[in-house]
Amino acid sequence: MASGQAEQRESYAVVRLDSFRGFTPRPENVTVKKVVSSLADAELEVRYLNGLAATGTVYFVQRTTVALESRAAQPVSAPPVSAPPIAASAPKPAPDARSRRARAEKKKSKKNKKKSTKGRRK
Repeated sequence: MASGQAEQRESYAVVRLDSFRGFTPRPENVTVKKVVSSLADAELEVRYLNGLAATGTVYFVQRTTVALESRAAQPVSAPPVSAPPIAASAPKPAPDARSRRARAEKKKSKKNKKKSTKGRRK
C-alpha cells in the first residue's frame, strides 16, 4: 500500500458479543465472525447465528469499510489430480446444547412426552 491510495469498499461485519452477568464490554468479548459485501447476506448470517447462539451470546451487523489493494491478482493453482473430491456442502453442525434452539427442542420433546403419557394408567 506504500505506492498509493487503496480503494475502499463499504462492507458489513458479522460481530459476536459474549456477555456475562455484570457485563462490561471488553475487546476479548468481541469477535468478528465474517465480513460480507451485502447487508442482506449479513442479516441472514446474523439471524442464523442468533438462532444457534448460547445464552448471553449475541450476533449483530456492523457497517465498516475495507481497503482493497490495487495489485495484480495471483493465479490460483489447480488442486492435484489425485486429491479427493470436495463435498458440495458441509453437514450442518448440531446446535450447541446451550443454544436457544436446542433448549426449545428439548422443552418441546418433554411436552410431547407428557401428552402421550397423560391419559394412560399404570
